[in-house]
Amino acid sequence: MLQLLRHKVGSVVVKVLFVLLILSFAVWGIGDIFRNRGQSDTVATVGDVTISLQQLDNQFRSYAQSQRIPLSVAQQLGLPQRVLDNMVSGLLYDRIAADLGYDLSTDAVADAVRNNPMFRDPATNQFSRDRFLQMLQAGGTNEAAFIAGQRGQMQQQQVMRALFSGAEPPQALVDPIYKYNRETRVADTITLRNADQTGVPQPTQADLEAYHKDHGDKFQSPEYRTLSVVLLNTDEFAKTVTVSEDEARTAYDKNQAAYQKPEMRRFDQVIAPTKELADQIAAAVRGGKAVQQAVDESGNAAVKLIPVDFTAKTAMPIPALADPAFTLAEGQATDPVQSPFGWHVLVLTGIQPARTVPFEEARAEIETQLKQSKAADALYDAANKFEDALADNVPIDKAAQEFGFAVTAVPAVAQDGTTQSGQPLPPLPGQAQVLQAAFQPQLQQGDVSPMGTVDDKTSFIVRVDSIIPPATEPLAKVRDEVAAAWTEQKQADAATALAADVAKRLSAGEAAADVAKAVGGQYAETPALLRDGSNAGAVPAALVRDLFAAKVGGTATAETPGGRIVARLTKIEPAKPDATAEAAVKQDLSRGLAIDVGGGLDQALRARYGVTVDQAVLARLNYQE
Repeated sequence: MLQLLRHKVGSVVVKVLFVLLILSFAVWGIGDIFRNRGQSDTVATVGDVTISLQQLDNQFRSYAQSQRIPLSVAQQLGLPQRVLDNMVSGLLYDRIAADLGYDLSTDAVADAVRNNPMFRDPATNQFSRDRFLQMLQAGGTNEAAFIAGQRGQMQQQQVMRALFSGAEPPQALVDPIYKYNRETRVADTITLRNADQTGVPQPTQADLEAYHKDHGDKFQSPEYRTLSVVLLNTDEFAKTVTVSEDEARTAYDKNQAAYQKPEMRRFDQVIAPTKELADQIAAAVRGGKAVQQAVDESGNAAVKLIPVDFTAKTAMPIPALADPAFTLAEGQATDPVQSPFGWHVLVLTGIQPARTVPFEEARAEIETQLKQSKAADALYDAANKFEDALADNVPIDKAAQEFGFAVTAVPAVAQDGTTQSGQPLPPLPGQAQVLQAAFQPQLQQGDVSPMGTVDDKTSFIVRVDSIIPPATEPLAKVRDEVAAAWTEQKQADAATALAADVAKRLSAGEAAADVAKAVGGQYAETPALLRDGSNAGAVPAALVRDLFAAKVGGTATAETPGGRIVARLTKIEPAKPDATAEAAVKQDLSRGLAIDVGGGLDQALRARYGVTVDQAVLARLNYQE
């Protein structure tokens, strides 16, 4: 937060301004930053609901932070007005949702949050509150604001589904669009490879020097940055957290269901290829023979003996065996049960009765869970204070020391992880995320990034200590690369000239296969190409576009990876009936219709409920430096 002020706040002028600002807080209160004392604070009204300048400022800052856009740049892009429009639309849809009788329960919103894949622990695929809080922090919002936004989005979706579920375009509109989209083109093509143009001479020193000078951007070193990284890890915080016995016992008592262990049973499992063999083995066990002996005496190598360790009834690998297996006395055998793997016979070899896990046995696990939870809360609090300290222009090293965070110095490194020295980058947790944050364009020397997330246990903040801009490498260092690039360019020029000659020969009516053979190209006929190029395969989109603008016999050329392609249009075929394709066109038109109607609905709702926007109040927002 306050990222834009960090590199300015050190100046005397700004310090004086901050003193005046603090005095204004004491005299008038924070709200007067926006009210200007005596002026209206309402930037918009929807019916009888108002949107204050403070609310808009909070929403705008949150959005700009989540998108990593400096506030001044976001204002220049007109985002305050767009954020306000979204807030107004949200209130309008809240009103119509209420009028239509939609009342989302708190449980429905909570379920939507819990089922959001973004908030799941990757290890367990279950909702993680720690991850939830971390992602809200990284997005510059809080829990209450997020839940309110989630409720609004869900209500708006319900309204949209109710209003537009039956919207369907007329067939008179579908037919001409379908015929236009499904008309096809067929062409003869000749592909020319740059690498096949062998008449290119070796470059001279003068050639290399000129190419190096004219194309220096191709031979630049990357931008390097030196960094200071602070990692905030829940596990590290957990080492300093204590859990009392009373806390552990309270958690144990509240979660009694988790400590009820069902009866568990252990079995010798025999799998036989036929029911006759399975019956034979079950009878032998009931007659007093050991399971292994009964298997051996069956005389069939396909019979397998596979132990099943202690298992609850609900976790039996073959569900059909659960009931008979859990009615056995120890040493008894089930009747054979068939599965895709064969015929199964289970012999009970042990029972662990159902029980309640005592507190002392569960204590270690409970304490670990409580430590993690308390550590996550403590880390969240410390991270906020750490960010506030940075916003107050406290150096990152000093702030990290105050809150017990370690600072990792990263040597000059490019965004892809290569170092200026050529040495491997020292191990850095979340290297990809850290470097992505460190190389954001708006982050300049001395700037500190917003809080980023590595995983559900680790967050980070990175400061850019220095920036080493890209520079053209000397010719002596990149001579081979320059020579290769010069040669490739000359080969590409030769292929382009050859393609122009091929196009003339095709326009004159020569057989495409004969021309391809004469120039060393590859001949092919395209499939019946669709206008959108969805079935074009390796045929370039530019060539498809030009073929649809040509007449039969006309030619077109386009660049390909490593060469050129020349085509002559041979057929224009009208659209063929295709129910699936027609349904897709109709669906696309329905979506467009819904968007158009949606825009009209927004205007209708504004007229129905009454919306006013005070542009003079809106203009008081100023984030320019």
